[in-house]
Amino acid sequence: MAALQDQPVDRLTTYPIACGVMRKLLNDGAGISYHDWATDPKKFADAFIAGQKYFDMDFAIMLMDLSVMAGDLGAHVRMDEQNTPFVDEPCINSVEDYEKLQVPNIKDPKTRSHVLVEGTRQTVNALGKEVITAGFIEGPLLVLTQARGAEFVFKDMYDNESSRAAVHKALATITEFDKELVKAFGREAKPAGLVWDYLWGSYSCLGDTEYEEFEGQHKYAGCLNELTAKEGMAFCVHNCADLPHLDTQVAKWKPAIYSMAYYPLIPGSPSAKESIAKGYADNTLLAGNIDPQGYVRWKTEKMVDVTKKLCTEVATALKERGLHSRYCIASGCEVPPSVTTKLENIKACVDTTKQYGVVQ
Repeated sequence: MAALQDQPVDRLTTYPIACGVMRKLLNDGAGISYHDWATDPKKFADAFIAGQKYFDMDFAIMLMDLSVMAGDLGAHVRMDEQNTPFVDEPCINSVEDYEKLQVPNIKDPKTRSHVLVEGTRQTVNALGKEVITAGFIEGPLLVLTQARGAEFVFKDMYDNESSRAAVHKALATITEFDKELVKAFGREAKPAGLVWDYLWGSYSCLGDTEYEEFEGQHKYAGCLNELTAKEGMAFCVHNCADLPHLDTQVAKWKPAIYSMAYYPLIPGSPSAKESIAKGYADNTLLAGNIDPQGYVRWKTEKMVDVTKKLCTEVATALKERGLHSRYCIASGCEVPPSVTTKLENIKACVDTTKQYGVVQ
């Protein structure tokens, strides 16, 4: 709480975005399949509870995957035993299909929206007094690209006036779907915050004008951000794009937390130091930006070294900006839920931040 308010702290906060990988801790350490974890609210919650006990992180953010809402809209979701689920058969196959979307009944136990809300509720009940908890939800444009395919959605935006209008019709329907989920999170699950994935707020995909039209404006993201606060949850954003719209998603929207990634090989991708220096941490707790693949590929010694260097970079930048604590040492995106992910690297990141993330 001190870090969120930029008060003096003994150390930086830390939260490698470890979600699906937590299932490896269940079944006496033998783990369970991704399918079982993502379709059973108790197992979903049990994994986060076990992960918090094992890693002792500062946040618990209940991300499932990015195909939850598209699946409930009718898209077919491929569920491998150990890999992240993904849409392999979209439910929108023509411009006409945009107008056929209907908001599903999220109280139906067969929907994964229900599993997500109920699993989040159970996790909050268990961990809410220990750490800051947050639900995780997909923004309208992200859901639409999952249900149709990103390349088709972007084409339909500009193909002709009819297809453009159809895209907006679908976005309006999905926004209503999002509203139902926000209310369910706020009134049933009751996490401290709600993390929005507004992925396409990226200059690699859409410019400011285009993003404002297709997601950033009030009738889409704007009203959803307001509803999040109205329902009693802190408004947060996760964006793992390479060139995020920081002036919109941080400076304008002013989320409590903004989780971001850094792509050092892409010119203009914002590092932790640059993001702090440009003022984006003045009113928002920034989180990032360790390479998620490092949790799979690196030796533990390298994870320790990378974490130490990021702690030093952040502490120095905060001091130069006149800030105390508005940064969370985290992965730039979800720690891969693969069976090859090294749990010891997650623990090393957390423990190293606690030891070396001192802010003077």
